[in-house]
This record gives sequence, structure tokens and C-alpha cells, in this order.
Amino acid sequence: MSTAPLTSPTTSVRTARSALIIAIALAGLLLSGCISITQGGDAADAATEKIQNHTYSVSDNPTVDITGFNGSIEIVVGDDGTVDIETKLTILSRVSYSTRLDGNTVFVIAKQIGSGFSLGRSPRAEIKLIVPRNTVVKARTSNGTVRVTGVTGDGDLATSNGRITVSGVNGQFDLETSNGKISMSDVEGQFKAHTTNGPIDFSGSLSAGSNNSFTTSNGSIDVVFSGEPDVEVDARTSNGTAKSERPILATTTEKTRLVGKYGAGSATLELRTSNGSINIR
Repeated sequence: MSTAPLTSPTTSVRTARSALIIAIALAGLLLSGCISITQGGDAADAATEKIQNHTYSVSDNPTVDITGFNGSIEIVVGDDGTVDIETKLTILSRVSYSTRLDGNTVFVIAKQIGSGFSLGRSPRAEIKLIVPRNTVVKARTSNGTVRVTGVTGDGDLATSNGRITVSGVNGQFDLETSNGKISMSDVEGQFKAHTTNGPIDFSGSLSAGSNNSFTTSNGSIDVVFSGEPDVEVDARTSNGTAKSERPILATTTEKTRLVGKYGAGSATLELRTSNGSINIR
């Protein structure tokens, strides 16, 4: 009578340990986005990338309303009267994508759908719009940057993990990200910027009578005014310094706090960080 070979306790422990290591590695890849879960479509379809192009005719002062995921949104200025859209979609079987014109508003919507398993790639949408200069921009995405250049109009921009950059814009802008830098360069208007982890940079001017705020939990704040500012400033940090390199009529000057006015102080600017310094130039 034959006897089945016995598995030693040491071998069993090693096998269990190897399985645990593999499980932990897979969990880490899931969290990092290198592995994604999906349903539907075969392997060839899952690997497909496709570029979608659409053009809409619009009237003066249109609005663009963009919802994306796992990718960047970029807005640049082109000709009046048209909005051009170019979107690169990855893993088509797991993306719901649509565009439409409703009144004078162009909607672009990309969403992840389904569930399942794929290694090394994730569904994503990279969206770029060319818009008239006078355009209102609403854009939100996750795990990607948002960039707006040259627009004269209001903006509401948000991403969960990524940088927000606006340059050469003029209007009222609300900017929010949870993990990423916010950069405003050569801008004019009213600006409210909030990030949890990342620095905030500003260069430009604030409109008279505007209320502005830049806040971050972990990061520095750097403000460079163009021309002669007319701003009342309240700057505070918990761990760092708050200072002005240009003359200011100060009412409070401490290491971690600076309150004062440039000019008559018709605009207001609140600056807050917990871990980082604040510098005004």
C-alpha cells in the first residue's frame, strides 16, 4: 500500500507566506492604479486606445462643463464661435463617454464603468478643449492635472490628485485639489485656491473689491504682485514664517503672522498654511 507524501510544516508556512506576499503586492498595485478592476470586453478591447474629436458652434460667452477621470483636462484659447474637443480614451469597454451642446453650454462627460481585472493599465480619459477667449470653464477630474490658459471668463476647477495650473486668465476662479500644487501665473481677477498637500504660487493682480484666499495644509505660499497692489493681507502659518519683501502698512508683524495693507486695501487676500512659509513680493 502506497503512502501519500507528507507536506512538512515548514513548507506549509512558506506557501502561506508566499500567498500573503502576493496578496499584499496585488493590493498595493490596486491602490497605486497599476491594476484595475473591470468587467466586460476581451483583452484586445481592453487595451484599445481611441481619440474622439468633436466640434460645436457656439455663440458669444459660451460655457464648457467637463467631467473626467484618471486623466488630465486642458483648456486653451482658439477661434471665436467654435469649441473643439479632442479626447483620448483608454480601455474603451470600461469608459462611458459623451459630448453635447445644450443652449450655449458644451458638456463633455467621461466616466469609468464596469468591474473586473486588468494588469498594468487603467481606463482613463485625457481631455483637451480649444475654446473662444471669452468662455466660462467648469472642469473636474481625478488623478490628473487641470490646465487653463488664456481664458477671459470665470472658472471652477477641481481634481482629487493632481496639479491645477492657470495662466494668462482673467476672471473669478475657484481652484481645488487634494494632493497637488496650485499655480496661478500672469493672472487678473478674483482667486480662491485650496489644496491639502502642495504649495501655492501666484503672480498677477487682484481685482479691486475682490475677496481672495489661498489655503494649504502642507506647503508654502508664494505671492508676486504685478504693479502696485491695492490689497489688504492676512497671512498666517503654524510652522514657518510669514513675510513681505515689498513695503507694507502692517498692523501685525510676527514670525508666523503678517497683517497689513498695500495701497488702500480695496481687495482682500487671506493666506493660510499649517506647514510652510508665506512670502509676498
